[in-house]
Amino acid sequence: MLQLIIFYILTLEDYFKTLKQIIEGDDAITFLSGAGLSTAAGLPDFRSDAKGFWTKNKPVHFADYLTSAESRKKSWQNNIAIHHELTSAKPTKMHALIEKALKRNHLNSHITQNIDGLHTSEECLPDQIIEIHGTTRKAACLNCYEEYDVKDFYEEYSKADNFPLCPKCQNGYVKVATISFGQQLDSAKLSLAKEKSSQCRYFIVMGSSLKVSPANHFPRIALNNNAKLIILNYDSTPFDSAAEFVINEKLENIY
Repeated sequence: MLQLIIFYILTLEDYFKTLKQIIEGDDAITFLSGAGLSTAAGLPDFRSDAKGFWTKNKPVHFADYLTSAESRKKSWQNNIAIHHELTSAKPTKMHALIEKALKRNHLNSHITQNIDGLHTSEECLPDQIIEIHGTTRKAACLNCYEEYDVKDFYEEYSKADNFPLCPKCQNGYVKVATISFGQQLDSAKLSLAKEKSSQCRYFIVMGSSLKVSPANHFPRIALNNNAKLIILNYDSTPFDSAAEFVINEKLENIY
């Protein structure tokens, strides 16, 4: 008996049709996004730093921020430079796709490693978007937690000798709400991210290498709770072999 074997090669369009069906379905989805989602919007990537942005604006370690006035000034200057980059950046089609999924099903959630705020949406519930590395969109006092608008605070107080001392409590430094190297991550956000990872039917990675902790813990949590893993990333990741399917392509070429 002659056995006929047919090989069917799925195209990018075929994969996206499947992805679209999942996103428009009723099953709970948790998205995890990394730098690939931001670079598609034209923002600089810390790892490749093709534009030299991070070479010129080298991140300040948290311990230095606490002990050095010069480091605090440099950190604020870096964040103002990021804001300048953000003025021309717009959310991509993939940002819009995620937002649409969150709005149509409040069980869906978005864990992001990005700090640019392009993923934010006023129409989503507060616990649907989890910024594990913080955000450049606001600043807060490290002592009393009073929040400030980043640009307004910088414009009003950056010339002061004691900048960035908190004008409210006069006992703590105001810092942009990103997580610096050496700074502890928000335990409540991490707990929520773990919860969302354990409760989803599909875990969809967008633009993340899955090599950085704690973000690379979340796909494992999802898999351990029988979720199906889908990875959209330009380069291969350590989780590719465990995924339902993988698309190795830039996000802007996928959608």
